[in-house]
Amino acid sequence: MTNSARTIYVDMDDVICQTARRFLDIVEREFGKRVAYEQLTNFDIGQACNLQPAERDELYRIVHQNKELLNLAPIGQAIDVLRRWAATDYEIAIVTGRPPECEEVSLVWLARHRVPFQSFTMVDKYGRFATANTSAITLDELRARQYCWAVEDSLPMAHYLAAQMAVPVALIDCPWNRSGADHANIARCADWHAIASIAERAPLTGTKK
Repeated sequence: MTNSARTIYVDMDDVICQTARRFLDIVEREFGKRVAYEQLTNFDIGQACNLQPAERDELYRIVHQNKELLNLAPIGQAIDVLRRWAATDYEIAIVTGRPPECEEVSLVWLARHRVPFQSFTMVDKYGRFATANTSAITLDELRARQYCWAVEDSLPMAHYLAAQMAVPVALIDCPWNRSGADHANIARCADWHAIASIAERAPLTGTKK
């Protein structure tokens, strides 16, 4: 049984794997557009790269192919910290906004890189896919769960967790999350070293609902 008092929500893309940088490689390869990482000031990479609607659709089709997802580079700092947390009896809950058809390949990637976790959940975080008759859940269903802490790169999801679920959030600093109102429950962190430092200074205990 999951112990919500010791369960840490951890996003996947650009939190434990280098997804945006892989997207940029694909954008250059497929569409001949070179975009710098720091130019990704929009969470929607298709818009950030000024792609046409058809190009954007093709980009998202390509990036969700098994071979592309399996080739995502791990963020070594993240995995090291997660292993330390797991060794001290915290439960790691991987919570991703990837579509349901990416479940199997995502689990393969996690196993390949020996990422510790006790649960894996796919959530329609941004209204991009249907959850009916899939293993994925809605935001309302996520809201019924409890976590002691969360690590995210998405500013909308960080605000949802902080405001709607009363979960303290470590927001990994990225170009796409630098504009927006702050929240008392959100701590902006430069990298996983900063996240680990916060965790060491204060127990990872969230506000119970």
